[in-house]
Amino acid sequence: MNDDFSHHDHTVMYISENVPGPSENSLEYNKIVEDFNSQLTNKCNCDHVCEPPICSCLQQSESRNYVVSDSDKNLFCLNETRMKDDAISPVIECNDLCSCDANCGNRVVQKGPLKCLYVGMCTNENKGLGLFCNNVIPKGTFVCEYAGEVITKAQANIRQQHNILNGEMNYIFCLNEHSNDVITQTFVDPSKLGNIGRYANHSCDPNCIIVPVRVNIPIPKLALFATSNISPHTEITFNYGSSNSTDLVPAIVDRTKCLCNTSKCKGWLPYQMF
Repeated sequence: MNDDFSHHDHTVMYISENVPGPSENSLEYNKIVEDFNSQLTNKCNCDHVCEPPICSCLQQSESRNYVVSDSDKNLFCLNETRMKDDAISPVIECNDLCSCDANCGNRVVQKGPLKCLYVGMCTNENKGLGLFCNNVIPKGTFVCEYAGEVITKAQANIRQQHNILNGEMNYIFCLNEHSNDVITQTFVDPSKLGNIGRYANHSCDPNCIIVPVRVNIPIPKLALFATSNISPHTEITFNYGSSNSTDLVPAIVDRTKCLCNTSKCKGWLPYQMF
């Protein structure tokens, strides 16, 4: 992975990929460690580049994950069907065991974030820092990963309560994946260990979407993809909510005001119940 970014805040450690959270004596934590030490065994035997239906990795994904961009033949963008809410088939990239080369069109997220990204102060200074781009980002382009500590649900709740009591920013992202009537949750917290993705702010009308992508191990990467063409010096945003987010919250919850200032703004940041 090529990631040359860093944090100006020295209290935050830069990591390019997810890492396990603090040790716990629990089955959930043991499963996290086990998954980090695992290797996806499926591999393809493709020559150079992968094409459906021959590639076994694309067979697992049930379709082509990425397509060649109309504006740049060297750029692979997320397949349009992957941006829909009902896109339930997994995005699985070719891994270290595969025989295809580095130019394979099924190797995108693993290559790292766009080089044109930078961190800057938002127009509304109350938002603080945000993530921006120097160049045009075509629709479907992989922007960066939202990487941090992969923690248990118990640890996520502890940290969320700490953030509420101390008035600190909450960076925890809860990914809910549905399969065969089972919901699998992955909690990622880049508050103290994270990559450049931690600076991407919420918007009720975002220009990016989070897509879980698996490379080498079972734990998904939270990959940001552009859902529209993004102009230079535009802020990179995504919706912090999920299918479990709600506008009906307990009266005792102190909601955080949304500062996206878009025509679709709901007034408050999404409230997520783990």
